[in-house]
Amino acid sequence: MVADAYRSGHARVAELVSALPDDESGRAVPACPDWSVHDLLAHLVGTAADVSARRTAGLAGPDWTAAQVAARRDADVADLLAEWDRHVDATAEALEDRRVPTTVLGDLLVHEGDLAEALGAPQPPWDGWASAASVLVRQVVKGIRGRETLVVRAGGTEWRSPDDAEPDTVRSVLSVDLYELYRGLQSRRSRTQMRRWDWEGPTDPWVDALPVHGPRDDEQPVPPPRR
Repeated sequence: MVADAYRSGHARVAELVSALPDDESGRAVPACPDWSVHDLLAHLVGTAADVSARRTAGLAGPDWTAAQVAARRDADVADLLAEWDRHVDATAEALEDRRVPTTVLGDLLVHEGDLAEALGAPQPPWDGWASAASVLVRQVVKGIRGRETLVVRAGGTEWRSPDDAEPDTVRSVLSVDLYELYRGLQSRRSRTQMRRWDWEGPTDPWVDALPVHGPRDDEQPVPPPRR
């Protein structure tokens, strides 16, 4: 299951960037402003290569990712994709065997959205990210404790923070598109964008508390839904 999700994510990203002219690979990625499209792709390829070679010390840390990008600075998009192809199966198998955490898959899915938004492509298909989004929403909402409670309605599902049934709570109710919620929780939407969501009750402190990598203030591109 996890292996299939990784393979399909790889295929979608490869399709997205395979026809990209080399001069377009230098386009900035709004969600990762220190990286270009080329840099982000180099990170994804480098992650697969490192997992395949079992070089996982420091996995997902800044030094680990910076080394992946630096090592592939002179590779073109075709070279990067060819390298990734060589390591897809080993990475998928490592995920399936739980030799590496599922954050490797999560990282791919988040960056797929980053690339789609950077290139003006439609949002990735529902079956690519929806399961990961639901798991993330559940983890975040179930971790909310205290007098300020939250109810989240997205994608036909409702999640409630554990203390929502307690007396004297201050409840906020959020109704939002699941893709937008997923991107917001992954710190891919600004405070202003999150405030535009459909809220009942207080918006704060949620625009600061919900993004798992911290809040941001730079407006992010919102892709059109896939037809």
